[in-house]
Amino acid sequence: MNATVNPLPPRFASTLGAASMVMGPALMSIGDLFHPAESWDARAQVTIVAAAVDRWILAHTLLVVGMLLLVPGILAITRIVALRSAALGYASRVLFLISVGALSAAITHELELGVFVKAAGEQAAITLFEAFDAHVLPVLLPGMFSFFIATGLMVAPLARSAGPFRWPALCFGLGALLIFGEIALAMVILSQIGNVLILIAGIGFARGLRRAEAATAVA
Repeated sequence: MNATVNPLPPRFASTLGAASMVMGPALMSIGDLFHPAESWDARAQVTIVAAAVDRWILAHTLLVVGMLLLVPGILAITRIVALRSAALGYASRVLFLISVGALSAAITHELELGVFVKAAGEQAAITLFEAFDAHVLPVLLPGMFSFFIATGLMVAPLARSAGPFRWPALCFGLGALLIFGEIALAMVILSQIGNVLILIAGIGFARGLRRAEAATAVA
């Protein structure tokens, strides 16, 4: 027996994608504004977490929920990229989805670190931090960095052509670059600015998706 799967109506997908491109980055921006300082040193980081554990947990809860809410928006924007370059659209979509899994895992670990400080104490949290960095983070890094490769593949075709997606793509790319700097340097201010830029880009993408939807309806 053959079953036919009906695709989502384009209008529904565009509306959902537009909402996602605003809601996901908005939650991530708010979460990052609550985020305490970061350090690559395990003992220093756990001391920072212990001093502001509720802020730490709230920040990472908002970050991971925002990351997951971003998925429909990613699917909508990579569909636009595929209209300009099928190969780049497909590659950016696959890499973005891979990165959502890896980044969500890393953010959830940081959320868990705050819970662990409250439940088991600082020394146990230091052990958890060091074990994660030594054994788990190297496995996640390729998936985490695929976000930045996917961003480049998305930005390139959208930035080359005039239209409503050009400036949001450039803004998204700049925001992603700052977030990369935060991961490398453990400077939270970089990701705070980066996430706000991605929120601004998301609003631009949402407007572009609605305009494209309206143009399709008229045609």
